[in-house]
Amino acid sequence: MEKVRLKDFKIVPDITSVRKEEIDDDIYFSDNYSHYISNSGLKWIDPEEGGSPALFKNHPKLSTSSLKIGSAVHECILQPESFELAPKLGNPGSKLDDVLTTIPEFLNKGLDLDQAIKQAALKVNYFANTIDTKIQAIKDVYIPYAKNLENLNNTPSEKQRVIVSDKDWDTVTNCIESCLNNEEIVSKLHPVDSLGNPILSFCEDALFMDYIVKYKDKCAVLKFKMKADNWTIDFENKVITLNDLKTTGKSVNSFMHEEGSFNHYRYARQMAVYSEILYWYCMRKYGVSKEVGWKVNANMLVVETIPHNWSRSFYVSGAQMREGHKQLRELLCRVAYCEMFGYDKEIEFE
Repeated sequence: MEKVRLKDFKIVPDITSVRKEEIDDDIYFSDNYSHYISNSGLKWIDPEEGGSPALFKNHPKLSTSSLKIGSAVHECILQPESFELAPKLGNPGSKLDDVLTTIPEFLNKGLDLDQAIKQAALKVNYFANTIDTKIQAIKDVYIPYAKNLENLNNTPSEKQRVIVSDKDWDTVTNCIESCLNNEEIVSKLHPVDSLGNPILSFCEDALFMDYIVKYKDKCAVLKFKMKADNWTIDFENKVITLNDLKTTGKSVNSFMHEEGSFNHYRYARQMAVYSEILYWYCMRKYGVSKEVGWKVNANMLVVETIPHNWSRSFYVSGAQMREGHKQLRELLCRVAYCEMFGYDKEIEFE
């Protein structure tokens, strides 16, 4: 374990590199942008989150039911002009959801349905040791599900359908309704000025910026990417507002508590770096400046995925932002050190 002085590092945002790109999620998360650092990726080098240089370099890709629910809620609330929730298709959900959606992969390889079911179940580790006894039951679910999916795909729509399991469908629907019926959340996403005119509001913007990190005689350029759920710019009051939509499987009232999700998932770090990059982007795009009174606010828009699906808006304080910047600085220095000296180095800051 090498001991390194944090104060020996200097981090400079390269504001000339900040830009917005019109790309969808498939491209944003593709290999074309895999060399960019993201806030979620920083957890893999954070020792307090179980991270290490080796994990940061080769971290696993996670996919859970909660992520699927969160993605569906985001798409339907933030981009209603492009996405709509598909009806229930007869997919019960849970682990069987993974099996049903994997079966076509093996059917396309020429396997018959029984063999495709078996291979799909083995791939997702669903009753792997006793799958032969489950094939008929899975087939009884898959055949009507596949027919419903085919009918849906043959029905024209101007929007992209968001498909979730029947179990998750109820949760997603309730979350959407809760947020759209919450006046405070709606006013954050669709603000108006003093005359009632809409204020500029943007959703799912992909922003990019480089951080230059110097350490002694070494220098590393860290390319950072982010996707802002929603942000608004109020020219009348000189305010840029960043809004981040979150789903939580716990009580919404505990979200900002000391042991709540805000601290557990290091959302202060996310909001700090997102706000910083967004400010630099707006400075270059619109000529805003804190020197003439502009400020950046940040809110967490949170909805429960448990009954009663309550939703709330939380303001991110200046103290929380400062803590987020502190966390960000340390992790960027860790990444930079590894870029300079190799990812086989474990370091401890003094």
